[in-house]
Amino acid sequence: MQNKVVKIKPTRRTKSFDGIILRTRPQVVKNQVQKPGGFSRAAVFRLPKLVFSGRQFSAMLTALLLFVGFLAGFWFTWDTKQSGAEGQVLGAMDINASAAAAEENPVATTSPDTVAQLSDDAFYKLTVSQLENYLQEAVKTPQLKEAERLAVRKQKLREYLSDKNSPFVEISDTIAELPHWKMVLAISNSESTLGKRCHSNNCSGIGVAPGHPSWREYASTRDWAKDLNRLLEKRYKDWTLEEMNGVYNQPGSKNWVRAARQVLEELQERGIE
Repeated sequence: MQNKVVKIKPTRRTKSFDGIILRTRPQVVKNQVQKPGGFSRAAVFRLPKLVFSGRQFSAMLTALLLFVGFLAGFWFTWDTKQSGAEGQVLGAMDINASAAAAEENPVATTSPDTVAQLSDDAFYKLTVSQLENYLQEAVKTPQLKEAERLAVRKQKLREYLSDKNSPFVEISDTIAELPHWKMVLAISNSESTLGKRCHSNNCSGIGVAPGHPSWREYASTRDWAKDLNRLLEKRYKDWTLEEMNGVYNQPGSKNWVRAARQVLEELQERGIE
């Protein structure tokens, strides 16, 4: 027996959504009659639009954006803390390694720049030797540091000239204080073998040759060293030995350059600066 198709008129109102009244109509689907009061399939698909329309939809969208922003901020904060923790661990490892090395040579491993970058916890973990060395370096003025470098240079230069059997060992402190002290020694090696063949205390041939009107005589080799330094500052500042060859000494000689270069290389090998 076949079901008859029945058309039913709407008999009542449905629930309202946001002020919109829905009326249902029964729809006929192949031998089925939709009961009065039910929702049609089209009405069901329109339902979300009706529910989330108007002010409610705007409010829910705003809440969703705020929630997403909260999650993003939380993740960023957590990631930053993780990175900071990793940096502190690596920094602690470096500090421990430096502390271990400082036990043997605290002067070489500790500096004001290094300590200034340490955190409070890391600073308190430094050894006594490191702290003492830092405080000693921190109170030094540039003038004091330069004086220490000069003292080291004087000591090393004295030893070098003594090994060379040079009479300049007696004026090594004066030579070490000259701005162009390296060139003074280098030229004197070419002209007088580090002061072993001086004439009138002129150990670098200033003034062509003895007896020449331009020849310079000095009361002491100390005066000669200061005068040669002034000449280098005034006439040959920043010149290389190759550039001076043939100008300072005429007509020039490869042996002159070689002898001067030998001294510069020996000073570098000994770490005399």
